[in-house]
Amino acid sequence: MEHQFVTGDKVRLTSGGPVMTVRGTHYDVVHDSYNNNMVDCIWFEKKSDGRSEVQYCPFNVSELVPVPPSC
Repeated sequence: MEHQFVTGDKVRLTSGGPVMTVRGTHYDVVHDSYNNNMVDCIWFEKKSDGRSEVQYCPFNVSELVPVPPSC
């Protein structure tokens, strides 16, 4: 059974990578509806000049695992 994530949950790709925050259920503009199998995630990436840049991407919930609160 796939995990259902909610806004604010901390997640990581099953393959690893940065800790991301779930923004909410992904809205599919092509089908004009919410896709309950996908969530929009954001995370911050440190650039070589020291600045942080926000990144955003939708992911299928099967690609994500929850991150313990201590991370």
